[in-house]
Amino acid sequence: MNLVTKKTTLNLLVLLLCFLCFGTHLHEGTDVITVGHTLSGNQTISSKGGTFELGFFTPGFFMSGQSRNYYIGIWYKNFVNKTVVWVANTNRPVSDPFTSELVLFPNGNLALLDESRIQIWSSNSKATTYNSTLAILLDNGNFVTRDDQDSSNIIWQSFDYPTDTWLPGGKIGYNKIKKEKIYLTPWQDAEYPTPGSYSLQVETNRTSLIIVVDNEWNHGTLLSTGAWTGTNFLLVPDFDRNAFISNFKYFSDANEIKFTYDAANLKRLTRFTIGSGRLQQFVCWGDFPECQWRLYWDWPNTQCDIPNFCGAFGTCNPLQVFPCDCLPGYERVPKNWTKGDYTHGCIRKSPLECGVEGEGKDTFLSINMEFSSTFTGDAQSIYVESEKECKSACLRNCTCTGFAFYESRFLKCVIWNGKVYNMKLLSDGIKSRKSYSDDFFRVRISKSGKASKISVWIAVAGLEGFIILLGRRNMELLDDGDYFPALVADKVSKGEEVLMQFLDHRLEGVADSSEVGRACKVACWCIQDDEKNRPTMELVIQIFEGISEVGIPPFPQFLIGFTKYNTTQSVVYQHYTSNTTSSDS
Repeated sequence: MNLVTKKTTLNLLVLLLCFLCFGTHLHEGTDVITVGHTLSGNQTISSKGGTFELGFFTPGFFMSGQSRNYYIGIWYKNFVNKTVVWVANTNRPVSDPFTSELVLFPNGNLALLDESRIQIWSSNSKATTYNSTLAILLDNGNFVTRDDQDSSNIIWQSFDYPTDTWLPGGKIGYNKIKKEKIYLTPWQDAEYPTPGSYSLQVETNRTSLIIVVDNEWNHGTLLSTGAWTGTNFLLVPDFDRNAFISNFKYFSDANEIKFTYDAANLKRLTRFTIGSGRLQQFVCWGDFPECQWRLYWDWPNTQCDIPNFCGAFGTCNPLQVFPCDCLPGYERVPKNWTKGDYTHGCIRKSPLECGVEGEGKDTFLSINMEFSSTFTGDAQSIYVESEKECKSACLRNCTCTGFAFYESRFLKCVIWNGKVYNMKLLSDGIKSRKSYSDDFFRVRISKSGKASKISVWIAVAGLEGFIILLGRRNMELLDDGDYFPALVADKVSKGEEVLMQFLDHRLEGVADSSEVGRACKVACWCIQDDEKNRPTMELVIQIFEGISEVGIPPFPQFLIGFTKYNTTQSVVYQHYTSNTTSSDS
């Protein structure tokens, strides 16, 4: 037995060596990779109709200097702003695409080899017949390996392993044979396609789509669409009115369960993506490939409706540009807040102390908020005679985080123990009160940590400050129907200088024009339609500190219609460069 195993292993090693030594590269313009051919460097394959392209790419949107991370991916061909819809090696980039190769082996396995000939990604597929497969990029964006004589004999397909994008014809579901989920995960951020903490899945043994969070701090928190009725989701009542998709269906058989859909208009590109806990649908307006992506539909409708968006003890204000903050007496967990990932939440500044209010060191602040009882953590309901009794019950429990009192037909007291999630602030925000109202949620903090102003990032304050300065414009400078943000965005996207007379008149023209222009550019990048084109908070800080330079942003598509000016333009692919990185000349 050992002799046979060793002989088989030796034969495979010899085959691999011969393949690597004598394999040939692709001819340009093909849509297939066949056994004996490899793809490397700037070589690509294109779908037959010219819609999609596959090859090596680097995200590089916000990278300082030249990126050294390359991935095998699929994108819409000839788009000026490259829109990537699938990534193979999400967790393991290569540093040199010219010495790395995408290889189709005679046994039907598709693999990516790095410059050291180490396999860093594989389809883990195997054909029944040796040397009889090909890999082909279809015009719906699906990359498949199949029998070269029988197109229906699919060995492996990228539609079974989506990343952050759900294309028409693709699916979300569960493979019963392989016992594998077919789900969406967002990129970690615009620079790295490493899967983030959220995912869009089909609920086990049900017909609901759910958004799940899974990170080192929280697991399994979800938001559900409700059951599929055959035409709609119970908790997403507007879904059946979607004008750009058709044949949205749920299937279940012995092999898999899945949701799938088609595009209603083949001339109008559409796609679903998941990012930061939201399912979003984009539609490309205009003729391919010059069309521009615009957000058409999203669920949930605001960031504050996303489960665990601000993490434990975090509050969410939908009226703020940067919506997440911490409850009084808590501070941010530093990890990833500057990158816009708030799911790690907040931690207590000082430990609680047991005691009766007025004798001990614990007190209460009332917080005017909308509270999601579905994702509150450990909650306990008790019946009491008064609000004072509810408060005392919380004080007697050393693990009690806060309480709420509801006075209706029955007096009801809700006490929260441990971590609390999904608190959405109302317009009044947070304020101390001596008398409590029964529609307020209360959080207990130490008096030694009295509510002081929560600190904000210097860079954020600077950005918001410049936006405010520009916000009070001189009305007589503009014609009726003109919309001020659209006017400024139009000038910035064309590389024109933002007129200093647009500043708040109280400044009397005293401002640094270069700083004003820099702030306006960053603001326009921050409101781009595609999340992948928005800079991270870490990069915003670097720009304001002068470490990185900011390029000219494209005109935000959602502002079209608010201005009479021509907004046709090219999108700059490499948006930012670093002042600290030297370049060879």
